[in-house]
Amino acid sequence: MIPNRLTVDQLDNYFQTATYVERYMPSPHLKNQKTDMFNLIQRLYGIGKDKDCYKGEDKPKLKIRLNSEQLQVYEFCILLLVKANEKDRDIIQLRNFPYKRSFRILRRFFMPNSYEKVRQDYYNALYELLKLYHLKGRGYFLKWKFINYFILFINRPVFVHKY
Repeated sequence: MIPNRLTVDQLDNYFQTATYVERYMPSPHLKNQKTDMFNLIQRLYGIGKDKDCYKGEDKPKLKIRLNSEQLQVYEFCILLLVKANEKDRDIIQLRNFPYKRSFRILRRFFMPNSYEKVRQDYYNALYELLKLYHLKGRGYFLKWKFINYFILFINRPVFVHKY
């Protein structure tokens, strides 16, 4: 559950959790649209004799499953990023997605600035998001999620069966 009052450090930890969740989110299943590269990988590495492991491995790979709290934090961070202005969104996304970068690596994207200036800009961006979150409240961000679900529900095609 997302608390009503957040600090900058908590929000930074939420974005770290969102980075982890995005890495392990299941990909969309494309049943008939496989590319040849996946077939090549399947032929080269393939499944072992006992069908439970890959060739050359003794144990099957662990399936990492995400819990509901991690998914809720991920969705909250995405909804929060939508409301941020473009400059803040850029620095937060570059820092956290697709993996977490250090401020020294992040400095390459903002070349004339030092890494301390980049760090300060990052925490200012988080602070601006927190001000917006505390000003509008949690319901403001979650309201858009329910409105989008409602719009999708209303606009879906309805099939009428005639008997």
